Amino acid sequence: QAAHNINGFDDSLQLAIRSGAVAGFLVVALSACGISFLFMVLMGMGASYFQPQQIPMLIVGYGFGASFVALFAQLGGGIYTKAADVGADIVGKIEGRLAEDDLRNPAVVADLV
Repeated sequence: QAAHNINGFDDSLQLAIRSGAVAGFLVVALSACGISFLFMVLMGMGASYFQPQQIPMLIVGYGFGASFVALFAQLGGGIYTKAADVGADIVGKIEGRLAEDDLRNPAVVADLV
């Protein structure tokens, strides 16, 4: 919104695409580093603990665990956002005598998340 107001729609769209691309590349790079590290650790333990054929299945388990953690992080973020929204509505109503989701209340940004 801010880039659109200053430089126009094209610049704001470029900003959104670039920031999304950076976040996507960061997720992929960190995942690749984690899997590579896990693979090196498991290979470093030697064949006495794991057969080389078992390592891909362990990496799949690593991926399932990461997805499971991400699911709960998303759930926790939603709960936090809802609590911030309710708190903003109450404070705006009691202290500022504002209607619910009134744009004059700066805490209404929780509704936009």
